[in-house]
Amino acid sequence: MPRPKTVSDEDVLAAALEVLATHGTNFTLTELARHVGLSRATLIQRFGDRDAILLKLAQREVSMTRAWLNGLPIENGPDGLWRFLTRIVESMGTGDGFSVRVLIASLEAADPALRALAGERYGLVQDAIAARLPDDPRRHETARHLHAVIAGAAMQWVATNRSMGLSAFVLHRLRWSLEKQSN
Repeated sequence: MPRPKTVSDEDVLAAALEVLATHGTNFTLTELARHVGLSRATLIQRFGDRDAILLKLAQREVSMTRAWLNGLPIENGPDGLWRFLTRIVESMGTGDGFSVRVLIASLEAADPALRALAGERYGLVQDAIAARLPDDPRRHETARHLHAVIAGAAMQWVATNRSMGLSAFVLHRLRWSLEKQSN
């Protein structure tokens, strides 16, 4: 009879994010095993290799994004759109721990499977933005633009601005973009 799991797969994936934040994109299964208190062999048996763990992380993120977005109300009009954008941007937090997001983006850029899952996740966000825009032939392009402002402002914050928190900085850039678009 197999032994019961003392560490869940979810715990392993959460720990993988912590190890990624600590050791960078070249973290090893040995480092992860040490962090969660399992043997390297157990991790290999349950997940395969390090790349398989990264793939599971990306799949989990797509599922969590889908579930979270599906749970948010769809309010149309400028005020509803702004409430939605504020909610998704505020979910980014103040920026503590955002460096792991940057590390994940570098992994996504280098790996086609991870990049495809990132594209799926981005598509979910863009579709959710589009659902809150007026029925217009350009609404999907507008949604992609707004999402690009969010992503670009987040990277700009990483590189240049620490005088305000991440969410505040991104919302500031997003509000400016929306005001210029409406003029």
